Amino acid sequence: MTKAPHPPIKLFQFPRMFAVPNLSPFCCKLETWLRIARIPYEVVDTPNPRVGPKGKLPFIEDAGRRIGDTSIIVDYLTKTRGVDLDRHLDASQRAIALLVQRTLEEHYAFVILYTHFIRADGWQHTRASFESVPAIARPLVASMARANMRKILQLQGVLRHSDEEIIESAVRDWRAVLTVMGDGPFFFGDEPTGVDAIVFAVLATTVLTPIESPIGDFLRSQPICVAYAERMRARFFPELMVAPPREAVAQAE
Repeated sequence: MTKAPHPPIKLFQFPRMFAVPNLSPFCCKLETWLRIARIPYEVVDTPNPRVGPKGKLPFIEDAGRRIGDTSIIVDYLTKTRGVDLDRHLDASQRAIALLVQRTLEEHYAFVILYTHFIRADGWQHTRASFESVPAIARPLVASMARANMRKILQLQGVLRHSDEEIIESAVRDWRAVLTVMGDGPFFFGDEPTGVDAIVFAVLATTVLTPIESPIGDFLRSQPICVAYAERMRARFFPELMVAPPREAVAQAE
């Protein structure tokens, strides 16, 4: 007797922007993990994070049960779907993966919030994320949301530093990550693991979007970063690959 297949889970996340899975590194991480794990899902665009069980996005709904926080969701799906992307990693690699996760999710993710929504170079692009709000209320809603982001970053600590200090701390994050990142197609070699979903998520929103920052300039100067981000997008999100301009195609022919 075979087990009945699980119906697709519902993935609640911010609507997509640009040619990346999601501007939110956590939404991008979870959807990438689902594709690596080949777990069927349906996306539900959800602009308001307050509807989530933990007051943030993304979250999933599985057989009527709503679960928030990407790490908790991954643990839950690993157990209920019998999928372990890290099964072939040794103890040292698992430790490295955890340290990379902590670096990127507990520090660099807050820097992304700063570069994308507080810095002027980022805000000129990300203000479009409020276009679903009625025009008459849009400026107020956007202003209030941005003020809340400033409050979060002030309490967390990032915004207590100067722009130069914030940028430098993020570059140090990436120098550390790149030191332990392998030169194979994926972070630990020939097979994707859970850390690939995390690294791709933060790289994609930094180097595959039109948002400019000194951090993006640094990462684009590292051939391994751009190649990795493009390779992950092509492998797991081929529908998001940007077609070359007609002029470039004509010249190639």
